[in-house]
Amino acid sequence: MTSPLPPNPIDRTHLPAGQFDWVLALVKGYTAALEALSDQERQLYTQIWNHLARYGSPATVRQFPNIHKHIFVVEQMIASLSDRNLLWFDNDLHGILQCAPFSVLLTPHQIKVFGWERVYATSFIDIPQTLLVYGPNVWLDIQTTCPRSGELLSFRMQMRDDTTLQLDTPKGAEDWRIWLPLPSTPAPNTYTEFCGLRSKINAFNSLSDLETHRQYQIGATGAIYTLEEAIYLGGCLLRSSFQMLKAE
Repeated sequence: MTSPLPPNPIDRTHLPAGQFDWVLALVKGYTAALEALSDQERQLYTQIWNHLARYGSPATVRQFPNIHKHIFVVEQMIASLSDRNLLWFDNDLHGILQCAPFSVLLTPHQIKVFGWERVYATSFIDIPQTLLVYGPNVWLDIQTTCPRSGELLSFRMQMRDDTTLQLDTPKGAEDWRIWLPLPSTPAPNTYTEFCGLRSKINAFNSLSDLETHRQYQIGATGAIYTLEEAIYLGGCLLRSSFQMLKAE
């Protein structure tokens, strides 16, 4: 089954009940973080995306000599991007381990494009943003694992020229549920909050599997998304990054 998802503006009918304000705040916060980038930071940021997508290995300061002739300037830019939650630089390993949507760490979410090595996505919600690197009209093979049943959940996705998303899903995918944990008390900065949630966002084979999993998570609060609702949220982030970074 293929299912097109609509473009902007954000449509509350494509999100779970009560999630529109949170998603709107998330997209605004992410867009603001990207808009604040200088030209050099934007160039570095997009090159880091491409490096993690191509090699799936940590990116180091010395791998981007074309950005600036003084390496300490690149170090300062990476530190600034890290402070703004746009990437994760590990001080002990001296490398960039995550630059959402890509991660060099093992996660349940894997993506594969013909001609590219399989790489990890930071979260299920971030997966659509990988298409900014791979380009339009290219099918992305996605695989994740239900943490309750251990079953592999696989589907395909591509971005059209107008940045709308198209899904190719197997029978039964309408029963999948994505768990987005949210604190009982909202954080002042929704984008910062989302960055702290990424590792806890999981896809489940069914609502029953999700509910069983939650029984072991004492006091867990959050929102339950269908597959299409989760991809729609990821598509909103994709459109923000596309508008801010497409010049590169």
